Amino acid sequence: MKVVFVLPPYDYSRSVGNTRKKVQIGLLPPLGVGYLAAYLEARGHEAVLVDAIAEQLDVCEAAEAVVRLQPGLVGISSFTTMGENTSYALAEAIKKRLPDVPIVMGGPHVTSFADRILGECPYVDVLVPGDGETVLGELAERFQRGQPYTDVSGILYRDERGQAMATPLAEWVRDIDQFPHPARHIYKHERYCPLPSLSARRPVTSAITSRGCPWARCRFCYQGGRYAAPYRRRSPENVADEIARLVTDWGIRNVVFWDDNFCVMPEWIDRFCDLLDQQGKPIVWSVLARANTVTKAMLERMARSGCYSVQYGIESGSDAILQLIRKGITRDQCRDAVRWAHEAGMETRAFFVLGFPTETPEMADETIAFACELNLDYVVFFSYHRHPGTELAEFALGHGHDGPYKGQHLPSFVPDTYPDEEALARKIKEAYRRYYLRPAYIRRLADRTLRNPALLANHFRGFYYWLGLMARK
Repeated sequence: MKVVFVLPPYDYSRSVGNTRKKVQIGLLPPLGVGYLAAYLEARGHEAVLVDAIAEQLDVCEAAEAVVRLQPGLVGISSFTTMGENTSYALAEAIKKRLPDVPIVMGGPHVTSFADRILGECPYVDVLVPGDGETVLGELAERFQRGQPYTDVSGILYRDERGQAMATPLAEWVRDIDQFPHPARHIYKHERYCPLPSLSARRPVTSAITSRGCPWARCRFCYQGGRYAAPYRRRSPENVADEIARLVTDWGIRNVVFWDDNFCVMPEWIDRFCDLLDQQGKPIVWSVLARANTVTKAMLERMARSGCYSVQYGIESGSDAILQLIRKGITRDQCRDAVRWAHEAGMETRAFFVLGFPTETPEMADETIAFACELNLDYVVFFSYHRHPGTELAEFALGHGHDGPYKGQHLPSFVPDTYPDEEALARKIKEAYRRYYLRPAYIRRLADRTLRNPALLANHFRGFYYWLGLMARK
């Protein structure tokens, strides 16, 4: 059976990215559908991807692309903030063109809100929350054979009366080594481009060593709520084998690991680095980490094996806000984590968020000042957005007002402590100006470039990206 996966349309420049010609800067291959495609192909099915984000297609164009592929089954991956409405519109457009082809929807939006989607979107036939490989594999077999599927565990569907029904939950797969590596051939690689901060070498791709978050307590995040997946990690051998294949088969020279926190399980990291050293491949890599789980020795070990960059989710420089969001880190831990990374020769990146509920403009100034004190190589200042289903979302309703989502850097939620949306938007732009136009930052930038002139091209890309952020309204 031919299964066509489709990512709904979304202007990625509204998120962390930017658009240059036909390429979405900051967009890397979607690993979730890659894993699903590989699982299905291992069972004899054909898998194709229509990435409407990367290809910059609208709903009608994406639907027509799906129709041209003549699928036997369509899988839509839905993201709540990024594209709930376009997911539904896309399902409608495909169903009207292919009324007899089943449409299965999965992804973060389904995992979080499966109980309401069938009522909101009558064009979707089946929902698959959580890990999708084994469930979708069984569904594909049933659809191919024309067999009933309503006894497949882990799905929601409509009965003959049109009523939403749910089967018993599918068990989480604990040993995720059993899943084949992502099917890289489904991606149009020329459509993906990393952020300037992740462009130490090219070609670049993404990978992931785990599922779930080992902390899973942050109040603003889905991983900290009732929809969180249990934390599971692949073996170091399995990941190292994937890296070797990426280098050999695809010429990859730079891997961006998207684990929520790569820097846990020190023995795992030691073994993984040993394996990379044994392979001797010309590869560099970057990770996301929490400030309270890294150690000086860990970062030094990673750096010796090619890790050139670590990104911390610091979120705020206000102790009150860090406690409110249950981040579980302290500012001293952040200071140590950044200093250790710099001493190991790594680049440092960090996320900060302005506009959390109860945050005052003075607290935002604390965050900006703390970011400047850390003197990281790259920072991003997001605006807080209410994600329904997270613990903080309900709290936020009593401490501010919500508006339409316009982009990751533009306010949709405004705390009562700010006079209006424009004031918060100005504060975010002020944060960027105060950070990147500092003499201390410019000196560090110049020092790094003198030591490594190859960074000059990245700095030009970063300047272009920064100008794009400043121009957003």
